Amino acid sequence: QSMVHKPTRRTLPLVLLTLLLLSAVVVLPAAAEEPAPQRWVPIGASYEADTLSLFAAQAADLDTDGVVMLRVLPITYGFDPYVISDKDRTKNLQLLQRRANDLLSACEFVVVAPVTCDVTIVDIQIRDDAFDPAKVALLGDGVDGVYIPGGDQVLAMIVVANTPTEDALEALFARGVPIGGNSAGAAVQSFHMIAGYTGDNYPWDGLKQGAVDLWYGSPDPDQRGLRFGLQPAVVEQHVLQRGRLARLLQAVKELPASHLGVGLDNATAAVIENSQSVHSVTGLTAAAVVDQDTYGTAAGASYQSSAAVLSMRAAVLHLLPPGPYGYDLVARQPVVGGVPDAGAPDLSGRSYGLLPASAGAGTLWIAGDLSGDKAGPVVQRFAQAAAAAAGPTLVLGVGTPNGNGQSLASTWKEDLRRAGVPVVASASLTPGLSAKARATLRSQVLAAGAIMVVSDQQDVVAELVPELAAAGLVERWASGAPVLLDNGAAAAAGSWMSAERQPTADEREDQGSETFLLSGGYAVDVAPGLGLVPGFAFEPRALYDYRWGWLASQVYHHPHTIAIGVDDALALEVTPAGATVIGADGVVVLDGRYARVLAAGTNDAIAATWLLVDTFAPGEVVAVVAEP
Repeated sequence: QSMVHKPTRRTLPLVLLTLLLLSAVVVLPAAAEEPAPQRWVPIGASYEADTLSLFAAQAADLDTDGVVMLRVLPITYGFDPYVISDKDRTKNLQLLQRRANDLLSACEFVVVAPVTCDVTIVDIQIRDDAFDPAKVALLGDGVDGVYIPGGDQVLAMIVVANTPTEDALEALFARGVPIGGNSAGAAVQSFHMIAGYTGDNYPWDGLKQGAVDLWYGSPDPDQRGLRFGLQPAVVEQHVLQRGRLARLLQAVKELPASHLGVGLDNATAAVIENSQSVHSVTGLTAAAVVDQDTYGTAAGASYQSSAAVLSMRAAVLHLLPPGPYGYDLVARQPVVGGVPDAGAPDLSGRSYGLLPASAGAGTLWIAGDLSGDKAGPVVQRFAQAAAAAAGPTLVLGVGTPNGNGQSLASTWKEDLRRAGVPVVASASLTPGLSAKARATLRSQVLAAGAIMVVSDQQDVVAELVPELAAAGLVERWASGAPVLLDNGAAAAAGSWMSAERQPTADEREDQGSETFLLSGGYAVDVAPGLGLVPGFAFEPRALYDYRWGWLASQVYHHPHTIAIGVDDALALEVTPAGATVIGADGVVVLDGRYARVLAAGTNDAIAATWLLVDTFAPGEVVAVVAEP
């Protein structure tokens, strides 16, 4: 158990001084009370003991009477903000009691006897409850902390906005009572609130204009987070776990004043103090701070192409895991070991040449995953080039001997014929090919007019990079043959690649978080690629599979490598003149060349300051990034 430091905000005793010369008693005024810090404790998701203990410790710091009094406020818990049945209310209260018990255990862990903890559920689940004087009274004097559980932040704000309950919460917060909460309970903690996605949009749509439902108090003043919520930044939750960095980029761009965002991941919490200091990150992975002010990113960003995809340059991303890492929201500076950063890196002359290694090479398409868009613009452009090439088009499937490399190649063979390629052959590359089979494959590759390499087994592709080179792929491309690399094969285009298998739908969230860890089952293994585009690493299905941790791992292991995420139904078309985005979504770029910190937190998660994020829309050329 850790010792809780008792508050110092107490009135000093009166001092009586006898002035003999004046024969009078003068009473000196009492020393002014030190104002209590105002603290938010957002938790990205879940009810882990260490994150709950972080919240409980803030409340215990406020306690002056020996009883740490915590209130659990289930405004996020229902399905209808106006009506609830007795059965549903009872069921919710039973579920909430489990959460209250978790919080009680966390509180008892951080206090030392004779201090005790008291956790009470305030049964406010619908809007009428928020006007009930008896329930509101439970949010009065003596309360040391209020916790808002996960659920639905939109429902929560309909329940509580402009009610006596919100008034009571505001009064508590003003006197220093910390407000914590996880998931939806974290989202409501900023005035500008991310309400979710609009319509049928998902994490991979986060760069598309209007895909994110932003309750920013305009045009409807009641569509917002808590009235007294954090102002300098918008709070995001599940930020890494559910691939929400893209939607956080859009949410930060749309803020009306300062353009900052603080994202908390699953089982990860932080303290935001006095609307200035982000500190005490605790839990599984990291907090993510997005800054679009330092380099004028938000001002220069726009939505491009018919798909209205966010195009921006030099957004700053700081990854703050547990350890000596924090952030100053006012100065817009990371803090390491209690020392603020010296200032933003100078980006004068920043550029990157996304160019092929060979000046005489054929056009190269680096595609995220075209399996769901076989008649789309990327396939059409490759088919036109292939049809004009001298020689047959070869579709090469890469996989395990019992995998689907050959079946993928065979399927694409028919698709390319339908797209207008007259002569298409197929082949496969698997581990353990005989010398004779390797020789046959090399002959096919060198005789091909155009080549398409397909795989959904990226780890196998990484294993077979030397065999791909030995088969003549690099030679044939360098001599002018157009080449399309799709999905797992696309990862091999750069100097380095992630040697990991494609996650299943059930694994996507776990790996979304845990690929930011440098150890454990989802830690990313980085292996050499083919080097067709030197100085870069490419991640297919980047938004769809929540592969932000894969991009960050590339930068961590090779800081001078620029990591590019290419989503499904999308490709980079690379020629000696540069690279162009083809498709319907955006490309994300993570540039670590200006990072001041690339390290590991105490939980072995990636710590980084001054990572730069660029996004490009369809039709844009990504060969050069101009100075912001």
